[in-house]
Amino acid sequence: MTALRLTVALGAAACLAACGSGQQPSIVETPMSPPLASAPLNVNTQGAIYQAGAPLLLYETPRAQHIGDVLTIRLSESYSGNNSATAAASRSSSITATAADQSTNAAARLARLFNIGSASTEYKGQGSLTDISGMTGTLAVTVIGTMSTGNLVVSGEKVIAMSGNRDRLRLSGIVNPKDIEAGNYVASSKVANARIEQAGVGMVSDSTTMGWLQRMFLSVLTF
Repeated sequence: MTALRLTVALGAAACLAACGSGQQPSIVETPMSPPLASAPLNVNTQGAIYQAGAPLLLYETPRAQHIGDVLTIRLSESYSGNNSATAAASRSSSITATAADQSTNAAARLARLFNIGSASTEYKGQGSLTDISGMTGTLAVTVIGTMSTGNLVVSGEKVIAMSGNRDRLRLSGIVNPKDIEAGNYVASSKVANARIEQAGVGMVSDSTTMGWLQRMFLSVLTF
């Protein structure tokens, strides 16, 4: 009865582990848009070019600097890494003993008994890992906050649904206003604390994801 309960408990734990490992949590934890502000009151204009409370930049291009402003991130990420390791170990030992007098059958048997004490072990391992990944494109993000230093906290996402597949690209980070180029463009390499995530849901993603039954066996048979 105890063995049956243990088997059922292990099976339930394996099923829960397999089912819970299907969808990975998002690494982008910031909100995707700033909080909505109340609509401003209608103010009658005086017909002049300059309006009180509205910035008028005569000698510079308008740049994102307030909460709710939009800027575009140029994604140009490329990573490559190579890691290899080799290990080898061996060990041998033996125990022998020879009887002084082997003229009798008992002495001969005793000598053969002590001459079998030998053992040897050997281990060799080698592994290598090569990872090359990259991402290019553009993504419009929104300023969702400002820091005391003047840096901008930005976040945004793009969701594309087509032919039963849904791809989502999300980004969050901190942008220095000095790194904003003309047209409100910023290189992704200039975004501090950047969190970039690309995830998909659909047939393409399902075809490259391990099934729940396979994950269950993998969680149980880890060797």
